[in-house]
Amino acid sequence: MSQQCDLCLSDEDQDKIVSCHSCHLAIHVYCLCPTLPAPLPRWLCQECAERKAKANAKKNLQRQQQTPTHVVPDVPGMFSHPNHLPTLRVSIAAVRSNPPMHQQGIQKNTTILGNPQSTGSKSRITEKKRALKNKSAPVKKVKRCKKTSALSGTGSGKRRKMRSTGSKAASQVPSLAQQSSGFLSAVSPLLLEASSLSSAAEEKLLRQALENSKVCSQVRVDLEDIPEAPVFRPTPEEFADPIRYIRGLHPIGEKWGIVRVEPPKSWSPGFHIDSKKYRFNTRKQHVHKLQEAQGFDEGKSYTLSEYRDMARAFEFPHLASLGVKTAPPGAHEKDIEAAEKLRQIRNIERRYWQIVTTGTPQVEVEYGNDVDSGEVGSGFSKEGKGEQLCNPGSQGWNLNKIAILEDSPLCQLPKGIQGVTVPWVYCGMLFSSFCWHTEDNYLPSINYLHKGAPKVWYAAPSQHAKGLEGVMKSNMPLLFHREPDLMQKLVTMLDPSTLIAHGVPVCRGVQREGTFVITFPRGYHCGFNSGFNVAEAVNLAYDEWFPYGRQCVKRYRERRRASVFPHDWLLLRTVEQRHRKRLAEGKSGALDAEDAMLRRELRALFEEEGRLRKKLKKAGVYNVELMPTASKGNRSSQQEAEPKCRQCHMCNQHCYLSHMTCFCPGQQKVVCLHHIRYLCACKPSNKVLFVRNLDRSMIELQN
Repeated sequence: MSQQCDLCLSDEDQDKIVSCHSCHLAIHVYCLCPTLPAPLPRWLCQECAERKAKANAKKNLQRQQQTPTHVVPDVPGMFSHPNHLPTLRVSIAAVRSNPPMHQQGIQKNTTILGNPQSTGSKSRITEKKRALKNKSAPVKKVKRCKKTSALSGTGSGKRRKMRSTGSKAASQVPSLAQQSSGFLSAVSPLLLEASSLSSAAEEKLLRQALENSKVCSQVRVDLEDIPEAPVFRPTPEEFADPIRYIRGLHPIGEKWGIVRVEPPKSWSPGFHIDSKKYRFNTRKQHVHKLQEAQGFDEGKSYTLSEYRDMARAFEFPHLASLGVKTAPPGAHEKDIEAAEKLRQIRNIERRYWQIVTTGTPQVEVEYGNDVDSGEVGSGFSKEGKGEQLCNPGSQGWNLNKIAILEDSPLCQLPKGIQGVTVPWVYCGMLFSSFCWHTEDNYLPSINYLHKGAPKVWYAAPSQHAKGLEGVMKSNMPLLFHREPDLMQKLVTMLDPSTLIAHGVPVCRGVQREGTFVITFPRGYHCGFNSGFNVAEAVNLAYDEWFPYGRQCVKRYRERRRASVFPHDWLLLRTVEQRHRKRLAEGKSGALDAEDAMLRRELRALFEEEGRLRKKLKKAGVYNVELMPTASKGNRSSQQEAEPKCRQCHMCNQHCYLSHMTCFCPGQQKVVCLHHIRYLCACKPSNKVLFVRNLDRSMIELQN
């Protein structure tokens, strides 16, 4: 019988699913933190392990009042991993049932009722020796053992004194919360090892990192051996339709992660930023600490001309020490810009990775990243003025327009989303960095370098995204152990040589002034600036992105990270738009061969929704109601200009097609159909499923 992981809700990799021996919770070994190398036969989840540990600790304390503390010997190495607790309990049970020979000798000659140091123990040992002289001694010994092991409430004054001594010792034992916090007294070697589980796990992770560093030292890749990303030079005719052209690059781009595009020489968007009035805030980056996952502090506020002067003053001594040619002091601005545009970056690249990997010398820079072009201004013209176009269609490469072109699914979004449909401007200086990351919702993106020194990019293909994450975790185990969602914070850098040494292919690209770099769905990328420059970036979408978007929603559900927009709503809106377009062209309205990806995704959406609703009905939830919408008349909900849906309180995902709640007083939470067991403990008859009303024609389009 197949099991489903209760964390990622996937039934894949059945051989890697481990089930809790107590509560039967099923989880993939790689979904655990820290991960397990392989499923264990008697594994316990964290909650059950803590409950068992608490019960065992209570039993140990009671046993210590009856027997010496050395009855349970120290077993080194048994607590190397929290999930090894079941193995430890089996081993200790075997030790207790078969005590060592020196303890067996004690049991043959004496009956220890308590600690030998406690009051009255000496007289009982003497009494036992006298009993051995009688013929009936063995019978008396068995009876006395049974009586004394029970520790009944009646007994002599000496026994009561002994019990009071034991209770006093027990009162000095810290609580379980104190034990887990590391304040455990030396009461039992087993409990002492249990209290140091976290430190033992960290030591194991450190050993793992050292082993990974040995692999990197054995297989070293020079930066010059990293392959260059593909470069494309479209003709003016190909350049006329941006979405169609980028969509044609998708089969190549998903194998490399990024591509570079050099536009026709007849195309020039101009630069529409007033450097003396354009003001923005910066962030401080400690380049020598980029492998320590430290956040970026707030920097100063500059105008673009002030930032340019600061950046050039900073880079001059660094470039001089590296032998990089620069314009002489006092040179004309055009000569300086020409030197920046043609700057050679090999020596800069080596120095950068030396700073990142060794932590020396200490370098601090300021990066004007994520500057909102909607508020501060864009390098592209928002009215289309001042652009030199090779043809009328090439104005779509203006990043203020490309995300919302008619062929882009993102044009369905009702409002501009910063960084997604509204471009962000990036003002960089020497060594300023953008760390390894993927785009929101695994969207593709496009970056244009307006002016300045080159920007160096590194990327990995989408099919190796999981491998890259694994290498990052294995080389920085402590950071990911303490912060599992570290990859989402864009503050961690790892050199490409280490990734290649571990089997993750990485390509490299140098973006120069007036060129584009396009990243593809789920492609990890990072990079740094070789000097002062100004760039601009925005996301876009096409049909081949939708499977990646659905995969990203599943990933966000596992991490409880909210999606930027409702993925289901965007898919339905895009399908509806294509349907109307076909009808306007006099066609049948059905999705044709060009829309095969949309048809597949629509079918997958309805199949998953149907499966989840059957599961809910099987659980006993039969109350079904329609979602309240703002639509008038019989207008279908997917035609709404703005998505209106609630978010699951468990995973924070948009519940567009359906959600579940209950009639309990004061209940305001809703859950998606993936988390129906996390809503409320009330009866299934008290729960209700809210569904969205869809046109029958939309459901038929999947066929």
